Amino acid sequence: MIATPSRLAVFLMFVSSIGFFPRLAYAQTDSYHILLTNDDGVESSGLQALAEELRTVGQVHVVAPCGERSGSSMSVALRDELHLRPVLRDGDSLGHCVDTTPAGAVLLAMTVLSPDGGFDLVISGINRGANVGTASHMSGTVGAAMMGALHDLPSIAVSLGARGPDYDYPARFVAMFVEELKRRPAMPGIVFSINIPGATEADIAGVTLAKMGGIHLDIDYEELEDGGDDRRFRPRIALATDFPEGSDTEAFMQGRITITPLRFDWTAYDVLDQLRGWGLNHEVAH
Repeated sequence: MIATPSRLAVFLMFVSSIGFFPRLAYAQTDSYHILLTNDDGVESSGLQALAEELRTVGQVHVVAPCGERSGSSMSVALRDELHLRPVLRDGDSLGHCVDTTPAGAVLLAMTVLSPDGGFDLVISGINRGANVGTASHMSGTVGAAMMGALHDLPSIAVSLGARGPDYDYPARFVAMFVEELKRRPAMPGIVFSINIPGATEADIAGVTLAKMGGIHLDIDYEELEDGGDDRRFRPRIALATDFPEGSDTEAFMQGRITITPLRFDWTAYDVLDQLRGWGLNHEVAH
C-alpha cells in the first residue's frame, strides 16, 4: 500500500467512514473525450451504466465487441475483415460494436473514430468478475486498457467482483476517479486497474492503493471419462486462499476497492542486468 495516500484516497476513506457516497454534480466537459469499451459485449449492463455516469464528466464514445470476448488479453485480429456498426436499443444509441477483441475495438476506434485532438482517456469495463493480481495478464478488460496505454493514453480497467445487476455505485466511483484524474497532469501510458469487490457502498470496507500480486482464483482441469485418444477435460475453478501480503488480491479479498497503476513494460530489469554479465554474442560453438 502506498504510504502517503492521495487526496482521492483520503476523500474516499472519509466518505466510506461516514457511510455516505454522494452523487457528485460534475460539470459537463465537451472537450474531454473518453473511449469506453469492455470484454462483455456492447450491450452489457456494466458498460451501459458506466457510459451513462461518465457523460457527467465528458464526451463518451462507446466502441466494444459485439459479444463477449473474455480472456482475450491484448489479442487483435490481423487477418479478419472488421465490421463496425451502430447499436440501438428502443431507438436509443448504445454506441458502436465490432466483431473483434476488446483490444482490437480500441485499436480500431483510435484509428477511424478518433475525435479532433484524439481521445483523452480509455476506459474498459465495468467487467463482470475481478481482475486482481496476475489474472490481469489474461483479462480482455485489462488488455483493452493496455492498448490505450500502448498508444500513450491514460487508461482505466474497471472490474466488479459481484455479479449482481446493480452497477450504480461502481459507476459513480469510477466517474469520481475520472474527475480527479482530469484535475491532474496527464499520465500517458499508465493503466489504473480498479477492482471493486461489492456492488453497493455497504459491501465496501475501504480503498487500498496496492501493488499487483497473487491471484484470487485457483484454476486447474479435471479429466472426464476416458474417451480414448480424444481426451476430454473441463476447468475446475475455486477461490484461492493464499495471497501475497500487501497485494491487490489480498486487499480485494478483504472487501476493499483496489487501485493499482500498471505499465505496459514487463521487463525484468534485475535479470536484464545479470544477462549483461553472461558475455553472450552471436557465435555458436561447433
